[in-house]
Amino acid sequence: MAEDFSDQEWAQINAHLDADPARYGLPERRDDSVVLLSWNIRKFGAFRDGDRLKKSPGAFDMITRVCRQADLIAIQEVQSESESVYELRDRLRAGGAPYEVVISDVTGRAPGYAGMAERMAFLYRTDKVRRGDLASDLSFDRSAVFDNVNEALAKVVAKKIELEGQEGFWARLTSWISGQARLSVATFRGFVQFIRTPHLIEFVIDGPGGSYTFYCVNAHLVSGKSKDERELEFFALVEWLMLASPKMLDHPGKSFVVMADLNLDFKSNVTKRRAAFEEYITTLNAEKNLRARVNFPFLDGQYFTNARRTETFDHIAWFTADTRLPRGRHNHLAGTLGADEYDYGMFDFVQAFLDAGPGAAPDGTPDYARYTHDFTDHMPIWVRLPLPHEGQTDFTVAGD
Repeated sequence: MAEDFSDQEWAQINAHLDADPARYGLPERRDDSVVLLSWNIRKFGAFRDGDRLKKSPGAFDMITRVCRQADLIAIQEVQSESESVYELRDRLRAGGAPYEVVISDVTGRAPGYAGMAERMAFLYRTDKVRRGDLASDLSFDRSAVFDNVNEALAKVVAKKIELEGQEGFWARLTSWISGQARLSVATFRGFVQFIRTPHLIEFVIDGPGGSYTFYCVNAHLVSGKSKDERELEFFALVEWLMLASPKMLDHPGKSFVVMADLNLDFKSNVTKRRAAFEEYITTLNAEKNLRARVNFPFLDGQYFTNARRTETFDHIAWFTADTRLPRGRHNHLAGTLGADEYDYGMFDFVQAFLDAGPGAAPDGTPDYARYTHDFTDHMPIWVRLPLPHEGQTDFTVAGD
């Protein structure tokens, strides 16, 4: 395994980044706007392992540098031991900013069972963002879970019947059912419940001309080889938010904001993903008589958010009736409306490390082994919104 960057190499990277941070998509903090940032930081758990730091000083300093640019930060892949989150908060505070933390309980594993235990965490600057009243896990109730289990089990049995044919059918089917002493996850080919429960926190952002109220959903959806399972979890989350939106978002200024690693790769390329998603939203709106306004801006740009820059896993998106937030058809205006107006982007640290020198392999390609374990393997993504003010851009679409 390649050695991590040395302190000298981290200094070289930081000096290179200092020269032109905007070139690599690192956002600037500004007084009259807020930056929302979402980041899967690989195995962000214990700060130390005995006398050894879990992440090198240079890696943790870079994490701090990135997060210092944001006012509201959603972090995924926080481990059950969460000292690193509090270390990050303390370092941000040491820079003079009043940051606070909200962190979920462990999800993805039940006591006594194996699993990938993780937490979801938010950090926020209290001079720009304040906590609202609502804090909740986002899950399905028992009746819905039983319905999902029964539907998935019916598919399994139907498939077994189809394969067995007629000869000796009942004997073989009875033998198969009796052999299912314990149904495994692999048995099902349908959505039952989220593998890792999304976490929802209400945040309020005040400005000279009003407020936004954001029900922020921090999620790390299922990963692994099964694209079908990824697709099912993603659409289950979208449907939950859309069906809840008429009740939750009926007051002006309230919105669902997803800040998450959605492991979204259920189609082979970005264009197909966007088309599949738009078809799904349109169909659900028609079936349920909804009028959800949904924007996943990172589906519109060619942003590949894993370190290898092949997949758009990470997203900041909103479900809203608030016309101060852009619709998908307005994403091309990002960055053109003014310094503090709507914009979005990604900090491409892979390119920064490459251009600085230490991140390059001898053949000139990214040397991922130097940093993906010590630093992280996902890019941080961000959205800029203006503080609510009189005369801000109205993204009303004619005919709505």
